[in-house]
Parts: sequence; C-alpha cells; structure tokens
Amino acid sequence: MSDNIDNKTNGNTNGKVKEHETLPNLIRDIIFHYIKYYYEKWLKDNDKKQMTSDEIVRFIEVYYNEKQKDMRKYIRKTLKENLGAQYNQMAVENIFLEITQDPEFAKTRIRVEIEDYQDKVQ
Repeated sequence: MSDNIDNKTNGNTNGKVKEHETLPNLIRDIIFHYIKYYYEKWLKDNDKKQMTSDEIVRFIEVYYNEKQKDMRKYIRKTLKENLGAQYNQMAVENIFLEITQDPEFAKTRIRVEIEDYQDKVQ
C-alpha cells in the first residue's frame, strides 16, 4: 500500500493489545481506522469539511469494493504487528469470510460509522 497508515489499534502506541479485545473487535477497529484515514484524506484532497450522503456512498464503493485487497493486507499486517505470536491466520480468514458474506450489511455499517463520526466532529 502506498499510503502511510500506522498499524496500531485503539490508539495503542506500544504494539500491545488489551487482553479483553476479541479478534472480531480488533478487525472492526482496524477497518474503521483504515476507512477513517482515507475519509480524512478524501476531505483534505477535496477541500471539504464533510461528505454528503451521496459522497459517502461513492466513497464506500471505492474503499470497500475496489481497495478490498489492500484493506485485507493492511488488516493482516496490523494484526501481526499487534498480536505477534497470538496471530491466528485461520481465525482471521474466517472472519474475512463472514464479512464478505453480506457486503451490503458491511457497507451500511461503514456508512453509519462515517455519518456518526461527521455528527460528532461538527
């Protein structure tokens, strides 16, 4: 991936993951971190303070559909860095399968997160 997104979860800077974090929650947090990075980049590149509903939908189509391979690569790399020896490739791939079984639900969830984020920063 050409962009420089840090690979820390939940704002951790020491690379350690809290024991109560579950793998699905970590993956969710990493996805939101990834999307937020590109959301902020999109706003800066387009000189906007927030996205319209239509822009959010188009943005999700690009970053969920077209950049899915990059996002998965980023998730794997981040998990490996944060979990170390606890990284379980089989479990991660199973969660990816679950996520991709209902892409419309996943996109809706991302849209809602972006809208909530925009409401908070207004």
